[in-house]
Amino acid sequence: MIHTFGDSHSTALNVDEKVIQHHIGACLCYSFGLEKLNRLNIKDYNVVEGDTVIFCFGEIDNRCHVHKYVNENNTYQEVIDRIVVNYFSAIFENVKQFQHLDVWVYNVVPPPSITNTWVDEGYPFLGSDHERRNYVEYFNSKLKEYCGYFKYKFFDIYDKYTDKDGHLNKQFSDDHVHIKDSTYIREFMIGNKLI
Repeated sequence: MIHTFGDSHSTALNVDEKVIQHHIGACLCYSFGLEKLNRLNIKDYNVVEGDTVIFCFGEIDNRCHVHKYVNENNTYQEVIDRIVVNYFSAIFENVKQFQHLDVWVYNVVPPPSITNTWVDEGYPFLGSDHERRNYVEYFNSKLKEYCGYFKYKFFDIYDKYTDKDGHLNKQFSDDHVHIKDSTYIREFMIGNKLI
């Protein structure tokens, strides 16, 4: 079976009856990384040896939080580096409970442009379009890098969902921050023999 664990963006991965979605709520990558098994223990979700697990966190961090911590003494790269290190530590704590899992880490989806997107006041867009795009692109580069270190697989469909300016393509979105058309996600999963 394929188990997805994450925030609302994990819904787009639900493209086949083999996929079991475990929505952890509006959980930050930061929170999962900090609290590890206390926030999410995949053993509590009927994961068994040989299953595929896909972790899907980080969009909320990049949209709503990274910008708050950037200042003259703290670059966005340093903020993101700390989040990603803890994220992979939390993933490792989960995965090491098993002898064999097929482990994937889903990219953070392209950030929408604030100029043509509905904004939920409870989850504000912090930083300019350009800044948030930089945050997400750097975050994804670190996810890919750490997947290499840990021998996990990077679920990268980012470029399939960007518009010409590097933002979430409205054609594939829900007019907010989510991917609604999972065509390329399904193609990726078929191409990588997940389904």
